[in-house]
Amino acid sequence: MAELNMAAGEKAIESCRHKTAYSYLDNALSLLPDDHWNSNYDLSLRVSFMMASAANSSSMYNEAEMLLQRIFDKSRCTTDKLPSYHLLITIFLSQGKVVDAYNTCSSMLSHLGETIPETVTPQAVEAIVPETLQMVREIYGAEWLGKKIENESVRQILKFYTALITASYFFKQPHVMAYFVCRMVKLSLQHGVSKYTPLAFLQLTNNVMS
Repeated sequence: MAELNMAAGEKAIESCRHKTAYSYLDNALSLLPDDHWNSNYDLSLRVSFMMASAANSSSMYNEAEMLLQRIFDKSRCTTDKLPSYHLLITIFLSQGKVVDAYNTCSSMLSHLGETIPETVTPQAVEAIVPETLQMVREIYGAEWLGKKIENESVRQILKFYTALITASYFFKQPHVMAYFVCRMVKLSLQHGVSKYTPLAFLQLTNNVMS
């Protein structure tokens, strides 16, 4: 029965009936045993994340954050937490909590192996911009455009950089956003193309080279 309610919730999400989805998914969780995070871990993780997504899309932000906190508490590894942290950042941004979004992005990027400086100086930007533009001149081309990023960790890093750039735009100096745009472009040039690459190059053109 839990799986049937989950399937109904998933279909409701696909149809943009998010409150209905939330109800189905809540039923799915209620039908699982008390120790479901141990006995039905994968199902618990999937249902909880879908339910948090439905809550967010229904502007039920408190409910969404509580569900995400449960995922953070119960998840067995960082990889399982990444989609939930990205959803939490989305919730912060939609509520105008840009500082919380920025700090969460920074924390997750650090967990993924990136070095996020506490302070981005104009001098740091003056150094990274010409490095980035030189890489573009050396690497950008048909061969690179045909190279897809295969490393899931790199894709996740680019995903969080995209959110970090958005948060930076609203409360940081322009040079801070420029620094992270360059970092994102350099990673793309090193590893290949992903769905986040066009935005990185658009930002490079509009906000760094302009």
